[in-house]
Amino acid sequence: MKYIIKIIALCVILSQTFLFADGPYSVGIVTEADGLRNGPDYQGGIVYFPIDAEGPLSTIVMVPGWMRDISSIETWGPFLASYGIVTIFVNVNWIWEYSMPRAYALLDGIVTIQEENVRDGSPLFGHLDLEQIAVGGWSMGGGGALLAAGLDSSLKAVLALAPYLESDYVSPEVLNQDAPVIFLSGEYDDEAPNAQHTNVFFVFTPETTPKLLFEIAGGSHSTVTNPNNNVDMGLKALYWIENFVRNDPTNCSLLLEVPPSASLFATNVVCQTVGDLNSDEEIDIFDVLYIVDLIINSSSYNGQADFNHDDSIDMLDVVTMLNFILNGS
Repeated sequence: MKYIIKIIALCVILSQTFLFADGPYSVGIVTEADGLRNGPDYQGGIVYFPIDAEGPLSTIVMVPGWMRDISSIETWGPFLASYGIVTIFVNVNWIWEYSMPRAYALLDGIVTIQEENVRDGSPLFGHLDLEQIAVGGWSMGGGGALLAAGLDSSLKAVLALAPYLESDYVSPEVLNQDAPVIFLSGEYDDEAPNAQHTNVFFVFTPETTPKLLFEIAGGSHSTVTNPNNNVDMGLKALYWIENFVRNDPTNCSLLLEVPPSASLFATNVVCQTVGDLNSDEEIDIFDVLYIVDLIINSSSYNGQADFNHDDSIDMLDVVTMLNFILNGS
């Protein structure tokens, strides 16, 4: 019977991989049976990754909500992975735990993804950019993601899906963190009402922190658990990760478009021009020097520096930018 249950579970995972992988990459999975670490601050994990995508790859670590397991939000895995974003899910040790243990589970999940980058036999061996990591979660998991950003200042972004926080954590002081946050919620959420949770968290997030709020018209608390429940929602999350985790502003203007399905939409984000690496509203020799420094000292992809749009940062970008500065084209 246990063997049959495992086969059924595997079939469900594989069906999700094919059904919800909308992007250009095929999607693979890594489980604990394959050697994936199981950390002390979470119970059980699974990784979705893009097959044949050139690294180094960005990662998001996600955790579900109260009394729920990974399966409740798992469709985000194949969706994001199909667009080149490695996605690892972790459960909390006890499903009734509140927001802070979910924050610790996310941070422990980061340790697992770090180890996966050096684990012999892992399909992700040497392919991860450990400086490009985001966290996300649904309900209390979304609250945990907000808390994790306050605990780890190296995080590049937060995906908060109908986030819920206990009252002790709802204050400008607790939510004073720098990681860019996208808040996704349903208009008629009666489990984490927006007026008491998502909208308050958005206001308490500092104006100096990039933030975006997208409330889905007619949506419920569970609408945000599946990116295919609303096409605009899935793409906003993807563009957020591209812009703030991968440093790729290609779709920034699309990120800021108000979707027709929004009952509420707000943001303080302003798109930067590709090539303007020092944000002085000009493309000049200082930006060229910035690219040279990136080539020499950084292995992370930065879309702001990809001046010839070939998905890599190299001397061709320097030559293209110099030509633009000298000739205006």
